[in-house]
Amino acid sequence: MKIYFKTVGCRVNQVETESLREKFAALGHGAAETPEEADLVVLNTCSVTAKADRDCVAFLRRTAAANPRASIAVTGCLATLEPAKVLAAAPGAAVFANKDKENIPAQLCGTPAAADFFAVGKFHGKARAFVKVQDGCNLKCAYCLVNLARSELRSKPLAAAVEEVRRLAAGGFSEIVLCGTRLGIYKCAESGAGLAALMKALFALEGDFRLRFSSVESEELTPELLGVLKAAGPRFCDYFHLPLQAGADPVLKAMGRLYDTARYRAKVGELRSLFPGAGIYADIIAGYPTETEEDFAAALSYVGGLELSGLHVFSFSPRPNTRAAALKPLPPAVVSARSAELRALDARLRAAYAASLLGREVTALVLRNKGATALALASNFVNLELPGPLKAGRLLRCRVTAARAGACLGEPA
Repeated sequence: MKIYFKTVGCRVNQVETESLREKFAALGHGAAETPEEADLVVLNTCSVTAKADRDCVAFLRRTAAANPRASIAVTGCLATLEPAKVLAAAPGAAVFANKDKENIPAQLCGTPAAADFFAVGKFHGKARAFVKVQDGCNLKCAYCLVNLARSELRSKPLAAAVEEVRRLAAGGFSEIVLCGTRLGIYKCAESGAGLAALMKALFALEGDFRLRFSSVESEELTPELLGVLKAAGPRFCDYFHLPLQAGADPVLKAMGRLYDTARYRAKVGELRSLFPGAGIYADIIAGYPTETEEDFAAALSYVGGLELSGLHVFSFSPRPNTRAAALKPLPPAVVSARSAELRALDARLRAAYAASLLGREVTALVLRNKGATALALASNFVNLELPGPLKAGRLLRCRVTAARAGACLGEPA
């Protein structure tokens, strides 16, 4: 078969899709460049926001109309939580819940395959590789349905994770990103080893490569883990994505988060002390139903004072079967205005962080070339434009020569 793969959502979904792609290839099936030319379309869905739902449904409707002869397999969080919505958009689709996702190639092709926790041997079209080491969340955040869609806590065995990273590094990947639904609660079922032990084992591997975290809860960056990361030096990327979600204590409490603003600020300070100049980014939700004007003003002041490197802003989206779905939503115009203010703050934070890097040397990974320019990613997650062309996947020391919106300019050091 010729198979077209479509992923909506998080890094974990992206890793899972890549693993499915490789499993189908091992069975002799090839890739389709577009849904219209495919014999099978595999959609890995997201449901973290209403927009994600809409994007998935729209894709299914377009695909079913444009290529009625193709089989369609749908998996992921939307397929797990609302299979009827999937079937309404594509009545003939085969729907697989997250717990059955890894078995899709075997189910559709009739060929048994060993479960390997979505291992990958490469990463299609990417200069970086992503490795899934953990799945599942048992937090009860009032706005989130991830704990409903991925309720089982599981982790990849430490030995398997180490071997997967070793193979990817030996295969030429100079940056490997560790992913999980809640990466910080990684725990090997065989040995009981946590994330600190896994990272120590990974840092001991030979090769010229670096490791990066995708996202990790601030409360799960333990002293032991931070000590291991600090000792690794440049082998670990000086980048942290710490979900914040709200910048006012009453809203954090209503959301059911693990921390208050004081504890989050303390963790940011600890990271800055250990990793000077590190890129520190946060998710934040605009327009949570209980957020007052005073709460929002406090959040703007608080987040601005943290001097983060940037924000990922989401407008509040009520999700079915969550506690927040029962709350009276704020007027759409209020949510939109707060989102705009937070995005403006994000732009200022990113500009200030970029300006702080002028004249500094950073290690960057060449991602791809665009004409005579090479696009690269620094260890602190700042984008760089370098004189090119340069070999994709190469790590090199660069000096930041100009700060610009979107990407800094740099030159080889």
